[in-house]
Amino acid sequence: MKTQTRRANSWAKPFWVPALLVTALSGYQVHALTVPAPFQRLTQTDLGLGHYRTANGMPAENYWQQQVDYRITAQLDPAYHQITASAEVTYHNNSPDALQFLFFALDHNALKPDSAAAFNLRANDDERSRELAEARSDAIGFKIQSITDASGKSLDWRIRDTHLQVVLSQPLGPDARQSIEINWTLPLSDKVATGARSGFEMLKDGAPIYVAAQWFPRAVAYTDYAGWQLKPFLQQGEFSSEFGDYQVAISVPANYVVAASGALQNAREILSRDQLAHWKGSGDSPTHIVDAVQAQSHRKAAPQRLVEWKFSGNDLRDFAFSASPAFLWQVKTDKRGRRLQQFYPHEAAPLWEKFGLAAIDHTLAVFDNALFPLQSESVSIVNAAGFGMEYPGLATIATRPERHESTKEQPAWDRLTKYDFIGTVIHEVGHNYVPMRINTDEREWAWLDEGLVSFIEYRAEHSWEANFDVIYGEPRSIAGYTASDLAQPIMSSADSLHKKIDNAYNKTASMLNTLRHLVLGAEVFDPALQHFARNWQGKRPTPGDFFRAVETAAGTDLSWFWHSWFYQDHAIDLAMGEIRLDDMSLAVTPADSVEPAPLAHTAGGMREFVVDRSPHLADVYTKNGVTPELNTSQGSGRSNQGAVKKQRWYTLEIVNHEQGVLPVPLELALTDGSQHRLQVPAQAWMRAKNGTLSLQLPLSHPLARVCIDPLWLTPDTQRNNNCVEVQAP
Repeated sequence: MKTQTRRANSWAKPFWVPALLVTALSGYQVHALTVPAPFQRLTQTDLGLGHYRTANGMPAENYWQQQVDYRITAQLDPAYHQITASAEVTYHNNSPDALQFLFFALDHNALKPDSAAAFNLRANDDERSRELAEARSDAIGFKIQSITDASGKSLDWRIRDTHLQVVLSQPLGPDARQSIEINWTLPLSDKVATGARSGFEMLKDGAPIYVAAQWFPRAVAYTDYAGWQLKPFLQQGEFSSEFGDYQVAISVPANYVVAASGALQNAREILSRDQLAHWKGSGDSPTHIVDAVQAQSHRKAAPQRLVEWKFSGNDLRDFAFSASPAFLWQVKTDKRGRRLQQFYPHEAAPLWEKFGLAAIDHTLAVFDNALFPLQSESVSIVNAAGFGMEYPGLATIATRPERHESTKEQPAWDRLTKYDFIGTVIHEVGHNYVPMRINTDEREWAWLDEGLVSFIEYRAEHSWEANFDVIYGEPRSIAGYTASDLAQPIMSSADSLHKKIDNAYNKTASMLNTLRHLVLGAEVFDPALQHFARNWQGKRPTPGDFFRAVETAAGTDLSWFWHSWFYQDHAIDLAMGEIRLDDMSLAVTPADSVEPAPLAHTAGGMREFVVDRSPHLADVYTKNGVTPELNTSQGSGRSNQGAVKKQRWYTLEIVNHEQGVLPVPLELALTDGSQHRLQVPAQAWMRAKNGTLSLQLPLSHPLARVCIDPLWLTPDTQRNNNCVEVQAP
């Protein structure tokens, strides 16, 4: 899911105060840890890693996960805004446990006025919450009509809030499978009014756009670390589901176009001869399957017959579809042979046709490189009202231009609309990797998918063009949040987050950038991330698996980093204290800490951009080139230390007014005009007294200036105490 926000506020905490760490480490199990020091090693028990997960962050030899296959036949009835469907569900029990029950998620029940989510919404004292509660007052949710086993025998079942519990005739043993049939109807709500992920939008001329998401009873995850994931859907903690093979047939009016997860199976039956030729012949240039003229004809038509669209996909985590008579349909093929598609009404055409498919293509290239090449036949985006949302192979994106016509001086979109659109495409398409292939438990840990995607999104956005308006991932952008009274540990359970965007998205992305560029270096971090991703592709990792996998591949213990920035709500405020030459205290005066360009352009060294390779993607908001940077070379501080007798021994006191632990990057300017970069390892803080680290340095010439963190690689809450000018004795 993609949302944007800004930050403010600050407060202070004492440094090195022992903390009581209470957080959900392994699904439902809650561990209470007394943390006497930030460098205490996180154990396997702390991380919730059990018998099926190794101590090096990999799946164990006996790792297991369930598989749930679906054969669904559905009909969309626009007259009643309703889906009527039947599913044959085959549950493969790969666990070592016998299962008496099967559980399925009925997420649309969260809209009902008596749901836990409804009361959670009413607990917010604001006008928007009242508007949403009123719009959802008539929601009905799922109407389950029957559930039978393979022989046609009725099974007992019950609904509790957003979960369906099916009672099996006899326990389903290990390595066995059970087929059941579920019949249901689902009335869809006004997507705009209810603020839901699923529902319908009515365009000005009455043409509908339907988004069918969470529209069928989806198997609830049953895991080795927590059993059934039975937390109700409160609409903030997202989804936890199983992989499976899908065959789905969707009947819609003949003038509708359908976009869906999986791959279209019956193009020959539903497309005209010309459309089929474009479909089969799609290449690296965008082509229309349904163009503006055809879409306008569809909007005016009143068909009396239905057409069945068939889709299939293997190892899918979920299945969603969207349908409308208003859709234009555009397609191209990328270098790996993946079919990239976009579906949108003419109201969105100027913006989407310029940037949409190119943004998908760029996203896949960046994420392929960062994680693994995505094996997918089709990746699609759909324009529908609401916020951006992801499903396997299909993402919904709301952004439309303000105007329908462009001029050379004034495109149809304004500056923020452009960056919101491209950024949302990058984020939602990026979710095809996490959680759609790396199947994280979103109901429990929002950061493990949203934060990882936002972290890589940062690179994808900055590499689009030099002046891209990037929101997530800059360490300086979370300083206010980390110091605020609403700050929470990243490891907080998803539904308990007060500021989910600041925490799960931005704090995670920013601290992973700090880990990449300050703590480990990209040359170490990047292979470690790939090591984690490629070994957990098609499986369900926990946070502990991520932590251990990165540590193992990087070859270093990072417990102190996870403690401070994931398990606790620490902030950091580094300041220059006293500076001494031998035993003589020197006079210092505060100096400005000049704000550098984004981390991507400094420590990241990014110099190549999409708009340089594809000039047609530039517009009036594009600025070429990168702002001149500080010298980013990281010297060791030893280059002038040849004869120690000729050195001047300085003692620098570095103060941390907060609790957070990080290495300290320093820039030293000497009177001979030379500048030197060095990095004080995090472990040096083990010698700190009352939050003050005394660092002795031999220098060949008098010290003129000292600056902490010149590239702003840390989320330092106060920058006005980082740099000082040093007066000669």
